[in-house]
Amino acid sequence: MTRAPDTTPPGAPHTAPAIRLAGPADLLAVIPYLLGFHPTDSLVVVGLREGRIAFCFRADLADPPAPHRIAAMLSAQSLTGVIIIGYGPAERVDPISEPVAAALADAGRPVLDRLRTEAGRFWSDSCRRSDCCPPDGQPLGVPSRVAAEATLAGLVALPSRDALAAQLAPVTGPARVAMERATHRAELRLQSLLDTAPTPAAAAERMLADGLAAVRDAARRYGTDPAVRLTDDEVAWLGIVLAATQVRDEAWLLAEGDLAGHRALWTDVLRRVTDEYLAAPAALTGFVCWQQGDGAVGMMALGRALAVDPSYSMALLLAQALAGGLPPTAWRPTPTSTSDGVDS
Repeated sequence: MTRAPDTTPPGAPHTAPAIRLAGPADLLAVIPYLLGFHPTDSLVVVGLREGRIAFCFRADLADPPAPHRIAAMLSAQSLTGVIIIGYGPAERVDPISEPVAAALADAGRPVLDRLRTEAGRFWSDSCRRSDCCPPDGQPLGVPSRVAAEATLAGLVALPSRDALAAQLAPVTGPARVAMERATHRAELRLQSLLDTAPTPAAAAERMLADGLAAVRDAARRYGTDPAVRLTDDEVAWLGIVLAATQVRDEAWLLAEGDLAGHRALWTDVLRRVTDEYLAAPAALTGFVCWQQGDGAVGMMALGRALAVDPSYSMALLLAQALAGGLPPTAWRPTPTSTSDGVDS
């Protein structure tokens, strides 16, 4: 499966701290904090608006989007300049960054500079002076003022994208076995509900009521203490009831009121549910991460949802929004559901 690019939407909260950048070295120092990890073998495109970073996009060198797609994405933004950064050797970076720069120029998006960094040094395409930019590049130097300011502002740069993805990694070993058993118990609970209801409509109404109550209770508990942990049986039941569109949409709407609590809740649930119930909590995690400005983790969560259900509509919509650079402030969920609907 093609890995989705990592996108920091314009206006994202973690682009807000006012950190003054004095040149290319400072820009390279702040990029890991915007992405949440130190990129390698990557193409990063930074969009500027009136001298401020408004957009940050990353893709693997091994599988980048087509240049015209990147140009179209940036053309949708109100940008005043673009800087392209390649992480890796010139023979791998240049065949990708040069066509992207050409496509952006054709689209009327001025490329202010094209940088490349490798092995602790960097090169600037806009500088041809040997006294300023020698052929063997400029050293990145020791951890800079920018890194210190970013850390003080609460930004984190993990060692790698894999380290970031570990935040969403499924539980394994005895914890996984325990969840599989809890899922079986939850499925028996659902079957009992269906069997004892006088009519299918009554069963649907009962499941909806139980599901909404479970979501609201879990949201209240995590909102009070994000370190709280649901039991395996509670997580398994949430996974099942979220298959009902109206229950999932209730969770979606509630999330806007408490992003931190809902991020803790749905991250916990997506890590523990079995794959057949993964899509909804993964999509909800993607939504709250995006609303917090954490586009990289948001795309990872949505990727997990689409890996188990490529047609899951909520994940598809959100992935398109993040990949297109839609700012969190431009989106408000407008779910449409029926009382017994199940998202496909």
